[in-house]
Amino acid sequence: MTDAARPAPHADEPRHADERRRADLASRLAVVRERIATAAVAAGRDPAELTLVAVSKTYPAEDAVILHTLGLRDFAENREQEARPKVNLVTHQLLGGDAPRAGGPDAGARAAADPAKAASTPGAGLAVPDRPVWHFVGQLQRNKARSVLRWADWVQSVDRAALVDGLSRAAVERGRPLSVCLQISLDPPRASSGADSSGVAVSGRGGIDPGAVSELADLVARAPGLTLRGVMAVAPRGESPRGAFARLRNVAERLVRDHPGATVISAGMSGDLESAIAEGATHLRIGTALFGERPGVP
Repeated sequence: MTDAARPAPHADEPRHADERRRADLASRLAVVRERIATAAVAAGRDPAELTLVAVSKTYPAEDAVILHTLGLRDFAENREQEARPKVNLVTHQLLGGDAPRAGGPDAGARAAADPAKAASTPGAGLAVPDRPVWHFVGQLQRNKARSVLRWADWVQSVDRAALVDGLSRAAVERGRPLSVCLQISLDPPRASSGADSSGVAVSGRGGIDPGAVSELADLVARAPGLTLRGVMAVAPRGESPRGAFARLRNVAERLVRDHPGATVISAGMSGDLESAIAEGATHLRIGTALFGERPGVP
């Protein structure tokens, strides 16, 4: 065999690497789904009520595509500058075309009505149940609202009134409602360093003080282009997550009395999803258990 005819060394390595990563993600997903099902049954709940949100931050678009082919539809990012190109890459791989703007629940219908717009709407060529749903879960700056709404279907981290107007205007401009969760601070009173004048807990992790939720919820509910979906929180460090999620459940129950449609409780991560399910979580934000450790991430 001549040198010209000899295959390049390691020519199959990328394909094998992809196959290994797919097998790894499939195995991790199966374990997470089993944990969720077991916890739901123990809590007397139907596992089908729960939404698994894959927190894909720091991981490549290819991982999100693999998980999409394995049946996941909800993905979360916490940094706009990383998320925007990743959403475009995922869309490119799923649809075969770039997509600089986010689509919505009616994206498929709009694309059918106006095929010329399909290439500018992530997921527009997919049937609605198949389209990835993108959640923003990081701390949001007011000047990033318009950028985030280019790709996000949900913002789960609204914790102050100053964000509402910008999100509202951006949602109206894009012509599709934004789903919003209020981020609640679960820091216990003894550990919290207080709250600022807007009710945001000054603990460095974001989240509004539970006592200020009603006013912010009313503001979001009145804002054009925004749909109040419920609450989100992260369990405090150094405390049993079950107790923290019980406090979140109390906040959620009070909220839904005034806003019956705000039924989402986004809580629980890789290490505490069982506690979250026991306290009524509807959306579970899972990263490490699905993707593996994130070395060097603060």
